[in-house]
Amino acid sequence: MKKRNILTIVISLFCVAISMAQNVESGKTGILLVHYGTSNDNSRTQTIDKLNTRVAETFPDCAVVEAYSAPSVVRMLAKRGVRKLSIPQALDSLKTIGCTKLVVQSTMLLDGVMTEILKKEVGKVKKDFVAVSVVRPLLYSVDDCRTMIEMICKSLIADKSVDAKNSQVVLVGHGSDSPANAMYSQIDYLLKAEGKPSWHVGTIEGFPTIDNVEKQLKSIKNKNVLLVPLLYIAGNHQKDDIDGVWKTQLQSKGYHVDVVGKGLGEMTEIQEMIIGKIADQIKFVNSVKTK
Repeated sequence: MKKRNILTIVISLFCVAISMAQNVESGKTGILLVHYGTSNDNSRTQTIDKLNTRVAETFPDCAVVEAYSAPSVVRMLAKRGVRKLSIPQALDSLKTIGCTKLVVQSTMLLDGVMTEILKKEVGKVKKDFVAVSVVRPLLYSVDDCRTMIEMICKSLIADKSVDAKNSQVVLVGHGSDSPANAMYSQIDYLLKAEGKPSWHVGTIEGFPTIDNVEKQLKSIKNKNVLLVPLLYIAGNHQKDDIDGVWKTQLQSKGYHVDVVGKGLGEMTEIQEMIIGKIADQIKFVNSVKTK
């Protein structure tokens, strides 16, 4: 009787081991969505939360976890009772629930300081997953810039509250002190090289500046200007800088200025672009087999 019980236990453990091995082989794919973060509740609802929900609905077989890369935002929200995971915490949670394959998608626009931090943190745990894919930031290649411009155009055309067709359109980004800031100048050059001479790019804290943009506006005899946030989350920058400083300064120079009051993350087209990137990388990690 004892031998039979021991045999039964051995067989059961063997079956469990096989089951675990199969789970590791075909294991659950985790999607880590990394956002800079925002303390603006309305902006968060319309951008980050909306994307998180759409990704979870689009990929129901995957585990979707978000992380904020800005410690200051995480701390600020914690004081208000809103808990957000850091990148290491989010990675640990995906490992804990048994994910063996990982897709990392950020909503950062540029390949700057925050994306370097992200890649460093993912590198620390890469050995814990069968396959890992870290999707590049939204603006990385010339094709990325073209796609972004196309998505913004579609959104503006669909928005009946603005008149992009009869205005000089100014995309206003945040700006960076890293080499990635050159991406703004590249987009500006690309716009003009590919048939949009009345579209311009400026930054709040980088180059091109608002003064650089003004010089471009003067070259075209159209006093209607449409300011469009080139920011994933517009939030306070849209209110204080774009709808504040930029609009006021341009109005003082005689321009009629309208402002698009939403960030890129609120545009359905941008959300779908991100979901498409994730879908491509899910196919990639799921094609990787264990050795």
